[in-house]
Amino acid sequence: MSTPANKTLSIELDWAKIEKSVTDSLRSDGALQETLDESYVAEPKTYSQVTEFVSQKTKEAHVALYQQHVEVLNRVSAELDTASRGEANPNHSAFRNLKLDETANLNAVWLHELYFANCFDPHSEIYMDSAAYIEFERTWGTFEDFQKDIMACAMSSDDGWAICGYNMFLKRFVNTFVNDDSEDLMLGLYPVLVIDMHEHAMFKDYLTDRKSYLVAMMRELNWTVIEERVNRVKNIAQALK
Repeated sequence: MSTPANKTLSIELDWAKIEKSVTDSLRSDGALQETLDESYVAEPKTYSQVTEFVSQKTKEAHVALYQQHVEVLNRVSAELDTASRGEANPNHSAFRNLKLDETANLNAVWLHELYFANCFDPHSEIYMDSAAYIEFERTWGTFEDFQKDIMACAMSSDDGWAICGYNMFLKRFVNTFVNDDSEDLMLGLYPVLVIDMHEHAMFKDYLTDRKSYLVAMMRELNWTVIEERVNRVKNIAQALK
């Protein structure tokens, strides 16, 4: 049966029945009768950090940290399958702690992969007729203003990330920052450019000179990778119409 375009299909849910179904599925100790099979396995990727702006020691330490996040994420994912949903509460529970760890490590893995892929291009070059240049100039007025804005976000980050991304609610590109890996994260954001502003990414080579590190990262952005992401945003924007 079709629904008129100007009508909203109304579905009434039997909440008493749903509540009984959930209750019946729990054991007396609060655990699910069946083990959930929702775990996933993240595979670490390999990136060539072809740059002289950071030392080999920093590169190796950064990769090791990334791989550690992957390992922890996979362990958390597996443990979530058997965590008790019935005992979940906002004060303390295994399920709550695992979900927090999942968010932090999943973000860390993804943001590191985005960062490794869009930085460290010694032949960095952007063309004025590229999608990235056109979109950033349209959003910020000039490409120079875009650069100033993303750098201001990076300098505002308290041991976290600077991100340029497409906001699916605003339906435009925005610059923002994330503290740590999961604090102050803007909802509905699809990143196209990511810069790691954690202390571990710069301290061995730049100590507390965050600005010099940031300028070095901006000089070696891989605009080919960023361009691919910006073009992907066009499909996202089309789907949101």
